[in-house]
Amino acid sequence: MLVSPSFYSDNESSNLSFPQSGVRPAARTAVVLNANAKRVTESVRASFAEIVPAQDLFFSTSLEHSELIADTIISRRYDTVLAGGGDGTIVNVLNSLIAAAEKASVGLYRPTLPDVGILRLGTGNGLGYATNAGRPLTDTRNVLAGRGPRARPLHLMEDTSSNTVFPFASVGYDAQLLNDYVRMCKLTASNAMSERLMKSVAGYFFALGTRTIPQQLFQQTPSIRVVAEGRCSRIDLETDEEIPLESDSLLFDGIARCVAMGTIPFYGYKMKVFPFAQKRTDRFHLRISTASISYLLSHLPGVWNGSLRSDKFADFLVEGVRLESDEPMPYQIGGDAAGYRKELEVRLSERSFRVLDGHLT
Repeated sequence: MLVSPSFYSDNESSNLSFPQSGVRPAARTAVVLNANAKRVTESVRASFAEIVPAQDLFFSTSLEHSELIADTIISRRYDTVLAGGGDGTIVNVLNSLIAAAEKASVGLYRPTLPDVGILRLGTGNGLGYATNAGRPLTDTRNVLAGRGPRARPLHLMEDTSSNTVFPFASVGYDAQLLNDYVRMCKLTASNAMSERLMKSVAGYFFALGTRTIPQQLFQQTPSIRVVAEGRCSRIDLETDEEIPLESDSLLFDGIARCVAMGTIPFYGYKMKVFPFAQKRTDRFHLRISTASISYLLSHLPGVWNGSLRSDKFADFLVEGVRLESDEPMPYQIGGDAAGYRKELEVRLSERSFRVLDGHLT
């Protein structure tokens, strides 16, 4: 179990096996909603206000506000946090809670991180699908009544340059698509009908066809070098079995269009990009793609459900990875654009959360 005892009190740090229990009796639950999420409308706000005590309901309006909310949650020692929004919102909540716990640490005392439940109130909701989240209001009522799903560990990766934790990330054309999609959402924000179209799966395909594909046709595909850090194995193309490799092996050196990594199977809209992400808990799934966008579109059903096997994909299970590119590549973390990177080092994080998982009910 890759959990850092520094985030747990002395009594709890001796038992890091995380028994599969439901919400604890008389648990204190906070609900944090992204006020900017498309599905957090005035009516949704009112509905949550009817069932959640006012002192336990928070609407985050910015990154700075999210950090203040996390400080409050840690200081009040909430047992559970229900976070509503897209994957970027959830990743922000997780990192804010870790930072708040670090700030609140005094001597040997380390605040306990709360369990986290996912409310699917964003656009993509990969984490929501990974935890089998249901209807947000129904899930909230169940947790507040003590009928919530059991908790399990959510393993995360960590960008070593920023210490940011996340369940999936990538460099390459899918990050470029995300950047193009965000730009087009901003351009259509003044038109209600166009905005509704863009904030859907159709919006992604529109950005793909009008922005990302044309750019890919004229851009030079970068050369990438990918080296494992620690133990690693390759997934056999024919059998899906692991083939052990030497630690710190060179995994790839050449032209690649995308390098993606995840500890959960899904991107948004239940696209199963990482079919081997939960094959084992001590490594994450690394996928290197040389496939063109046209190839992916022509095999879209298999890409979507995770069944496509191709020599254009190289799949690995790794403890860590170092990537070097001869050109800056677009980078995304948990569905949020994160600039451009020529170098990237990611490892399996020692910090993890327990998440409420409907699969276990």
